Amino acid sequence: MSVYDIIKRWGIKNYRVVDEQGLKEITLGASILATGGGGDPEIGFLWALNVVKERKDIVLIDPRDFPDDALAAIAGCLGAPVVLTEKPPNGKEVLWCLESLKRYLGKEIQAIIPPEAGGVNTPVPMAVAGAVGIPVVDADGMGRAFPELQMTSFYTHGIMPSPTAAANEKGAVTVADAASAIMAERIIRNAAMAYGGISWIAGYPMTGRQLKEAAIFNSISKSWELGKAVYKCRKTHDDPIENIVKIVGGYKVFKGKIVDINREFGAEKTKGFSMGRLTLEGLEEYRGEKAFVDFQNEWLRLEISGKVKCLAPDLILILDSETGEPIRTDIVKYGYRGSIVVVPADEKMRTDLGIETFGPKYFGYDEDYTPVEKLV
Repeated sequence: MSVYDIIKRWGIKNYRVVDEQGLKEITLGASILATGGGGDPEIGFLWALNVVKERKDIVLIDPRDFPDDALAAIAGCLGAPVVLTEKPPNGKEVLWCLESLKRYLGKEIQAIIPPEAGGVNTPVPMAVAGAVGIPVVDADGMGRAFPELQMTSFYTHGIMPSPTAAANEKGAVTVADAASAIMAERIIRNAAMAYGGISWIAGYPMTGRQLKEAAIFNSISKSWELGKAVYKCRKTHDDPIENIVKIVGGYKVFKGKIVDINREFGAEKTKGFSMGRLTLEGLEEYRGEKAFVDFQNEWLRLEISGKVKCLAPDLILILDSETGEPIRTDIVKYGYRGSIVVVPADEKMRTDLGIETFGPKYFGYDEDYTPVEKLV
């Protein structure tokens, strides 16, 4: 049965087929939304492009059209992004995870949903869906990227991550079925560290009814719009930052040069994350100001001239001012220049349980969450 047979059986007439240009645009847009994390977009794009070149269609459906009784699962990557750059996948890892999940559940996974927005964790789920001949749902569990398995709108709206399967490039597979989301995260994180700092996963099995209550809707379409706009700006020499701010509904709060990077070396192996802090000195209208950005795979906290300007789960984007290209935690270097844009998180990420699960106190900051629109 092909993906078209599946959506015909479900009565879905409105869908989108993602071509090579679409993949480029979605990957760029998702990388921008990934708040400094989400992995190396070249890996995600090439994986998905290979599926398209094999003449396997990547079919995008609206979450509202996904049947209530059908079963979806996430697919993607978990671990330290800097490791992924040095330890690329062989392309079969997530397929092994899906097969293990199917055996464990005794049920077919009928659609794939990305866990987050990211250069890897948006195009790779699309590639997996195309490779196995099922649709990808135009949604995700964050509307950004976050470092831990339980940090999703799925979990904060009642869906457990268990069972989740994790695999490495050599075929080792770990299945975690824990009673708590935190324990599932610990098991899968330790598997990733045992695999060398990175793993490939499939999990969070959910029905269509659950997905509709918990997911961040149309996040792939938003990434597509964002990437398309930035590529257009590069051709027309328009300001990409201004266009990004309009699309994401954010605020430009700083422009500067990175003058110091304090990395917690070894955290990738001991904790499963890339961790540290950036220091930026202001340029142009921000001259004389100084910004500090903390990160744990993703940018988490922004302080400018002694005042907090953004806290998780709201988004911090550091972007090349000329190209709109995102500056990521795994590639950032001394001397990079960029603009900082902050964006309100989706309301599904701002519930009480959401703030408890991925707000500032969870990351060790002794401060209450304040929405970014109040801070700026």
